[in-house]
Amino acid sequence: MDDITLGLALAGLLLLIGMQRMQVGQTAFPWFAAGLAVAVLAPLTLGGGENQLMLLAALGLGVALALILGLAASMADLAARLALLHGLTGAATALVASLALIERLLEPGLPLGLACLAILLGAFSAAGAAVTHARLANLLPQVWRHISQAGAGILLLAATLGLGVILALGLREGPAWLLLFLSLAAASGLTFTLPLAEREAPLAASLFGSLSGLALALLGTALDLPPLVATGILSAGLTLLLSLHLSHSVQLPLRRLLWGAPPAESEEVPHPAHPLGAEGVAERLRAAREVLLIPGFGCIAAGACSELIELGRHLEARGSRVRLLAHPLAGRLPGQLPLLLREAGAPAEWLIECWPQDADTPEMTLTVGAHDLINPELARPGLPDLRRASSQGHEVILLMKSLAGFSGSINPLLAQPHVHLWQEDARAGLERLNELLRQG
Repeated sequence: MDDITLGLALAGLLLLIGMQRMQVGQTAFPWFAAGLAVAVLAPLTLGGGENQLMLLAALGLGVALALILGLAASMADLAARLALLHGLTGAATALVASLALIERLLEPGLPLGLACLAILLGAFSAAGAAVTHARLANLLPQVWRHISQAGAGILLLAATLGLGVILALGLREGPAWLLLFLSLAAASGLTFTLPLAEREAPLAASLFGSLSGLALALLGTALDLPPLVATGILSAGLTLLLSLHLSHSVQLPLRRLLWGAPPAESEEVPHPAHPLGAEGVAERLRAAREVLLIPGFGCIAAGACSELIELGRHLEARGSRVRLLAHPLAGRLPGQLPLLLREAGAPAEWLIECWPQDADTPEMTLTVGAHDLINPELARPGLPDLRRASSQGHEVILLMKSLAGFSGSINPLLAQPHVHLWQEDARAGLERLNELLRQG
């Protein structure tokens, strides 16, 4: 066994230890970081040959870019930046494989076929991850779904595979055919990603990481570069395990991501029973003895966590009991919302991550951008049943920007007589509400 193989075996062991620690809730980041460092450095330092300096320089530039992207991002941007990095990996792999085809470094047959498959997976991942990044960064809020989308996607992918076979056999060659192949692969990635709602986007981003790693391994096999093969397999395996863990955490099976969820049947948005403005909300909050605050996707997207904490402090100063439900599934990644709220200064005694099933709903509940989270038809555990508040004489106020939410589903709470709708951007609405409470 050579030194490179030993180094990669050590990297795999470190990554497996990190995965095991993550499963039991222990600190896993140092193990992941050490494993990835060994996986990258071992092949470059031990097997770089005469290109070693160039490879190390490229590694340095890549690490610098990752650090810039990471340091410039807040916790709210984490999922979007991860999607971007996965997309860059896929794009780089597709471009290197394309260069191998243009320079005719591979013979027609299996080597050329593996390179074509690497191009397909790399371009597919790059295009899909770009859409996922845009969606998670709130640059593309619209979910594009149509009844013919799944069939069109399958036909597009079949055409891409067919052209890949033609290129692999050497029946066609040249930049024009390669550009067409890249375009079809990227279009397949777009068709896959556009129907996905924001709740599905982080899981899709993780899967794109697996595909990018697989593309890297295939390219290494085609070029007979064992370090690329080992690094790609480690990357693909790790991100696949993370995808399975994330799928379980968010209660979203991986099969749901096949060409997106089916388009929902047209459903009339219920007319809100009691619309409210900021003044009406402030009046009710002043009179409430206990208030439960439930933030969701919209609160994070609007960057309104600090304003929500400020609201809680105003209410507590008036003598109200404040509780803050930081549900693990409310963020773009499991556990993201509790971290953001603590970062914004939420007192530990406010925070609840799971609402007890036998607990009564509070006198007043204010949800902030939590349209999908509190939807009783989605039946997520750890949330109060806000439909019961009606029989207990309690009130619920829904602060939301859109009546359809990120998923496009209709929330039946909107038609309940004890529910008040406050339609406003989360950050702007909370800023106005805090101003009213400061004034008395």
